[in-house]
Amino acid sequence: MQSNKALLPLALAIGSLFTATAVRADGIDVHGYVRSQVGGTTAGGNLQCFGEGTWPIRSKYRLGNECDNFASITTSVPFGKSDGAWAKFHQTLSFKEKGKQPWEDTTDNKNFNIASEQAYIEAGGFFDGSPALDGAKLWVGKRFYNRHDIHMSDYYYWGNNGTGAGIEEINLGAAKVSLAYFQNGGNANAVDDIVGKRVSARFYDVNVNPNGKLEGELVLLSGSTASKDATKETGKGTMLFLQHTQTGLVGGWNKASLVIGEKLGSGFEWLPSYQGGGVAKGKSWRLHDHFYFSPAGTKVSGVVTASYGRANFGGDNDNVWASVGIRPQYNYSDLHSTAVEIGYDQGKTDGGSKPKIAKVTVAQQLTLQSGFWARPALRAFVTHAKWNDAAGTQANGVFGTKKSGTTYGFQAEVWW
Repeated sequence: MQSNKALLPLALAIGSLFTATAVRADGIDVHGYVRSQVGGTTAGGNLQCFGEGTWPIRSKYRLGNECDNFASITTSVPFGKSDGAWAKFHQTLSFKEKGKQPWEDTTDNKNFNIASEQAYIEAGGFFDGSPALDGAKLWVGKRFYNRHDIHMSDYYYWGNNGTGAGIEEINLGAAKVSLAYFQNGGNANAVDDIVGKRVSARFYDVNVNPNGKLEGELVLLSGSTASKDATKETGKGTMLFLQHTQTGLVGGWNKASLVIGEKLGSGFEWLPSYQGGGVAKGKSWRLHDHFYFSPAGTKVSGVVTASYGRANFGGDNDNVWASVGIRPQYNYSDLHSTAVEIGYDQGKTDGGSKPKIAKVTVAQQLTLQSGFWARPALRAFVTHAKWNDAAGTQANGVFGTKKSGTTYGFQAEVWW
């Protein structure tokens, strides 16, 4: 039996938790996203998906076309006083599993994976009395930064994510400005590693027309190394993101975006987040349009999207991607709805291959309220896809040499 003296260190450790900087327990926030599905195909076997990994096609029309169970949970913990200087810690953990067995762990042939996507601290309230900096926030750590996505394709067409530091919400009157520094790559013990670095200047909340706002971000990319090896060359590049958001359109909104890149900034959606620091050539540009509609007095809502992009990596020809899709939804009541999603993608590689994929899904949905964005949603779906020879093997080959296939199943999705 332990003596009271032996328990003293434990008691002191527990007591220190209550003497450290106070956590505002009433302000702890947890939010996240979860989806799970199960199903099969008309050829037998497990649920299969179409389109992913077909270069240079970049998106997927996700309704009835997701084959993994995924959850992302973010916890935000506040410190300090609610009426003075404050700080907040954010941690995002994401979980992905294949749903093959009742028990899946991280050692089981990558059937279950855990990722740390955010771990950063932000703070504010340090510049009271300054018109430009009164609402400014400082941050350090790994985070999502200025992310924009087309939900129906699960496609993040812009996101400057990673580990860095910055200041946000500088108020210049006609616009707000944020400045940031990021870096990725490199091993702390490896002299020859090349680290990708980037600086960002972002502006937003710029009124350009009635119900219309402009925002943008300029990113300067570069490589850095401590190596004395002359073959370890570093490069430079730039990227520019511009977006116009129009509200009040058919009960919804429209976002029209342009992304331009050159050298290290040449590529599709993996940039600037997954930048390398070596020498790079080429240039790229993309156009994206994302339109959400919900006409007043009707039971109809939905999304229309279109994308077009070209990327050249220093060769004679471009890689080209074009995509268009629509997901209308009709609510019979607050609880019952039907969604139909139609998507078409085509590409052209710099080698001349021209893959094409078309997909249609019909889903019957149960929700707790009406509207396109209502979640949780429980769905029963049927998906049919067609593709050409250049699109290669789809659905893990379960349809053999056929150029079409049908899948079906059930899905649940929620965010909060």
